[in-house]
Amino acid sequence: MDRRLYNESPYIKDWQTEVREVAEKDGKYHVTLAETAFYPEQGGQLADYGTIDGVPVEGLYERDCTVYHILPSAPANRVVSCRLDFARRFDHMQQHTGQHILSNVFEQLFKADTSSFHMGEEDASIELSMPDIPAQAIKAAEDKVNEYLYRDPSVKTHVVSPEEARRFPGVTPPEGADVVRVVEIETVEYNACCGTHVSRLGEIGIIKIVRTEKMGAGQTRAYFKCGRRALQDYQVKHDVVATLGRQYKVTETELVQRIDQQAAQLKAATKEIEALKNRLLDIEATEMAKSVTSPLIVRSYEDRHFEELNFLGKHIMKNGSFVLILSSVPDMRLVFARGEKFTDINCGKLFKEHLQAYKGKGGGSPNWANAGFASVEDMKRFEAFLLEHVGELNPGK
Repeated sequence: MDRRLYNESPYIKDWQTEVREVAEKDGKYHVTLAETAFYPEQGGQLADYGTIDGVPVEGLYERDCTVYHILPSAPANRVVSCRLDFARRFDHMQQHTGQHILSNVFEQLFKADTSSFHMGEEDASIELSMPDIPAQAIKAAEDKVNEYLYRDPSVKTHVVSPEEARRFPGVTPPEGADVVRVVEIETVEYNACCGTHVSRLGEIGIIKIVRTEKMGAGQTRAYFKCGRRALQDYQVKHDVVATLGRQYKVTETELVQRIDQQAAQLKAATKEIEALKNRLLDIEATEMAKSVTSPLIVRSYEDRHFEELNFLGKHIMKNGSFVLILSSVPDMRLVFARGEKFTDINCGKLFKEHLQAYKGKGGGSPNWANAGFASVEDMKRFEAFLLEHVGELNPGK
């Protein structure tokens, strides 16, 4: 068993200690120390980073009450100097302590239990026994939790026996534990926890819920940021809002209304453009139907999308009975259709029986089918196959 310095103080950044064991595994060195302040990933908290005699610690894990430090090379000395990436550690302290107080507030305000906690590199999350968290509940929780930060109560850690732990309100010792770490937030709560925490709530700075996600079974996950993460999140979003405000020439409070107005205008303009586009396609289809000398119409377009060709094909069919092969090169998609006179052509059946050989995916009915392809070359080969098949059936008779 090693001595865990982070249990004594999470603020330890540098220390000297003795190397106890070095084992090589798959080209990496798994090192144990007499004392360590490196926290391995556990309890929802991320692992620490740092160096041992200048060699970066690439990973940490705990086994048999000992922390193993994974290094790219073995330490050269028996006594080593260790340095913790304290910026990363302090961030974890802010997020973890923030989780404690945020979970407490949700329990106070909404009788919501926290079933899990996860700390990621970008944000942290808790899973709450609430089917949904409406906007007003989020604001109420944020107001309450940040009030605690303004009051700046102390955060203390008590290392006690399981029997002593039961004397703290609301604390249930983990099964089989010989020693229990109880984290006390002054006048707020007691919690059994093995993670690292700030010494006063004010060190968290700010707590902000950034989004929620319904998980089903009456559970909702709340994502949040504390401290520097919350500040950086605000800075990014403020830059976005400020930029949009300058572009639209409005204040921040007027921005949403202005964007809504523009969205409505864009929707109306898009609808008008689509109507004009459809009228043009209808005219194009009518002219094409009048000008062709054969019922077989084959067109390949380098600059038109499949949806447009689909619409064009339907309008052509309104003007007579044809066999169509229309392909969109940008989308690598093709439509194959036939009119009522060509009952010996079954579009859907042809696709079902032969499409796979051309690396295509699709299908359809006897009179209309479409498919997408892995490449333009595959589409062109299938198009040639259809032309050959249609030629055999003599669609003009």
